[in-house]
Amino acid sequence: MEPKPAAPLKHTSKSQKLAKLRRLVARFEPGVAHGPHIQTGFADIDAYLRQQVVPAGLPCGGLHEVVATRVGDMPAALGFAHRLAVRFLDRPHTQDMLLYGQTHMACREAGQPYGPALPAHGLSADRLVYIDGARLPDLLWAGEEALLCSAIGCIVLSSWDEAPSFTASRRLSLAARAAERPLVMALGAQAGGSASAATTRWQVEALPQQGWHVRLAKLRMSYTATPPPEGWRLYPQSLSQNSAQNILQSQPRGQAASRTARAG
Repeated sequence: MEPKPAAPLKHTSKSQKLAKLRRLVARFEPGVAHGPHIQTGFADIDAYLRQQVVPAGLPCGGLHEVVATRVGDMPAALGFAHRLAVRFLDRPHTQDMLLYGQTHMACREAGQPYGPALPAHGLSADRLVYIDGARLPDLLWAGEEALLCSAIGCIVLSSWDEAPSFTASRRLSLAARAAERPLVMALGAQAGGSASAATTRWQVEALPQQGWHVRLAKLRMSYTATPPPEGWRLYPQSLSQNSAQNILQSQPRGQAASRTARAG
């Protein structure tokens, strides 16, 4: 009796295995390609998003992390985070409120929201809810709870000294997707190497003449290609610079712009 011929070996490349795993994860992972999206207002970034994302843009229902490349780049990271928040709030027919929260260190280093700068980008003081100097766990809890409130149009949380755990970022990401509301988190340089479930993670470095070197370090689910490693060199200037970076300026504590929730 002749032996049966050996079955052909199955050669599965690494890329095929990764593609299979992505399809498997996609069955259980909430999609971010549905729901409202925004444009960043920067032509090069928006052109990239048009090629890679359907529908083109940043999803409103997601957690977007903005991380400083180095310690000294935190003001630039805050400026870019504020820019995204302004774009999220500038959607048509949106008059919702902005929840802005800072940890104790972020409050000491960056100051409080500066009331006179708010009208420059269409945000009046009565549309700002401010959490002054909270511990990071309390700040994350407040952000997650605020996502359940239909009056909140966007949430910005700032932490200079520590980053959320993967579990915490996962909770925020799922809550943001379920609510279809954006949560933008500005983080210090120590967060650059941490694991995160955020929809996007941006790394920002300061450039001369008030410029930003922005790299898209993390994309999740709805993208089909690795973002360009060289990133984008942005010079907001004029309206873009004023509307995004002037939200926060150091000022006496008695001039805080709006309703302030204090945490211990």
